[in-house]
Amino acid sequence: MTVRDRVKYALKAWSNIHRQGPDKNIFLFATPRGGSTWMMEIISSQPGMKYYDEPFNLRRDNVARTGLFPDYRSLMPERAAPAQIVEYLNALAAGQYRFMNPPPYRPGHRFFTNRIVFKIHELEHLIQQIATECNGQVVYLLRHPIPTTLSRRVFPRLELFLESSHYARLIGDPKRLDEIRRLGTTGTHLQKGTVSWCFENMEPLTAPDFGGLFVAYEELTLNPVKSCDLLLDRLQFSDREAMLRALNRAAANIKMSSAETQQMMNHPDERRRRDYLVTKWRSKVTAADQRDVTAIMQLFELDAYRGDSPLPHARYLHLNDTADCLLPTASPAPEPSH
Repeated sequence: MTVRDRVKYALKAWSNIHRQGPDKNIFLFATPRGGSTWMMEIISSQPGMKYYDEPFNLRRDNVARTGLFPDYRSLMPERAAPAQIVEYLNALAAGQYRFMNPPPYRPGHRFFTNRIVFKIHELEHLIQQIATECNGQVVYLLRHPIPTTLSRRVFPRLELFLESSHYARLIGDPKRLDEIRRLGTTGTHLQKGTVSWCFENMEPLTAPDFGGLFVAYEELTLNPVKSCDLLLDRLQFSDREAMLRALNRAAANIKMSSAETQQMMNHPDERRRRDYLVTKWRSKVTAADQRDVTAIMQLFELDAYRGDSPLPHARYLHLNDTADCLLPTASPAPEPSH
């Protein structure tokens, strides 16, 4: 370990004192690049909150340092040890693995905390067990598979999903499974990413066994004031002004977004800015791409989104006027040139 790493971990270890309060911790499950950092920061804007950012992301050195999970296969249904996972999360909540603490230089850092939000991109098959045995409540964040995929460079669990006997049983139909495997192996980046998105969201969408709160990135973005009141009520929070500020602030990882997106975040027209964040992907895909995404969703028997619409199915929207927050529909996506 380098001197720089030693200093970094030492600062994290001594940057926080946590004493659990009476409210349940929050487990935020989401797909990578689906707005989860922003959502984590919205939740952690509240008094006493602390966060653990992707404690199972094995590509991060602090997670690797725990030595608990050698690879992503160890987090899949066939190999994952639920007792070990629960023990690890409860140990984090109890203040062990102090080097996993949030960095003290991040905005909003608190030295004293009494409640935690865990941002998790894996273990979809264990959501209920985690919520029950870690005394938590679940927030499940959805975002359209097209912008999510376009923002991702790699799909670290895709091959594991394709070979998983657990997910093969859930799909059931050999013909659909063969086509899914073909697209996940030889498809375009968008096709592979959509297949990965469907695997990652399949169980929570088709057989949710947890009493959590589903929220859509699109609704949070388009309808922030009413979304704020919803979150305050459902998650037992109190600081409305702090949450509204967080809803109107770009996530700390905004630098991972395109230059166009970073520039648009400063646009003076708030409605146009919010509409752009939800619909910008339309100019980056063709109508054929959109049909491909819808077809893949149908292979998984999922209807949470369609490839030709920016909003999720109405069942995942809490507010009646969210669709009205979109600007009038722009021209349709172009067909591929020949």
